[in-house]
Amino acid sequence: MFKKISSNIDPEATVLKEFRKEFAVYFDKAEEGRNKMLHSYPKEIFAGMVIALIISCIVCFFIYTPSERQKDKMPDMYKGTANVTDRVTGGIGEIVNLSSKISDLNILKKKVEAVLMKPSLTHADTIFLESAIHRLEKRKTQTKETDR
Repeated sequence: MFKKISSNIDPEATVLKEFRKEFAVYFDKAEEGRNKMLHSYPKEIFAGMVIALIISCIVCFFIYTPSERQKDKMPDMYKGTANVTDRVTGGIGEIVNLSSKISDLNILKKKVEAVLMKPSLTHADTIFLESAIHRLEKRKTQTKETDR
C-alpha cells in the first residue's frame, strides 16, 4: 500500500530547467537582442525609465486621488469595517458597564440584607435603607431609558 515508487528521473531536473533546455535557442537570441539594444542606447533607456517613473508618480498622486465621491463607490466590505469595530468595542463597553452595575447591585443587596437582619433599626439604618431604595429606583429608570 505504501510502496515507494522508484524512477530514473534526475532529481536536479526541474520544469524551468527543462523548459530552458528545450527553448534555449530562442532564449539566447532574445538575450543577445536585449543586450545589443541596452549597449546601443543606454542614455535613452535610462531617460525612458525616469520619465515612466515621473508619469507614474503624477498619475498616482494627482490624477487618481481618492475623493469623497470615490469612497461612496467603494465596496461594502471596505465601507463597513469601521462600523463593525465600533459595534464590537461598543458592545464590549456595554458588557463591562452592565457587569459593574450588577456587582454594585449585589453589594447594595448584601448591605440591605445585613441591615434588615438587625433586631432593631437605628436612625442611620433607616436613612441608609431610604438611600438604597432611591438608588434602586434610579437604576430602574436608567435601565428603562437604555432599553428604549
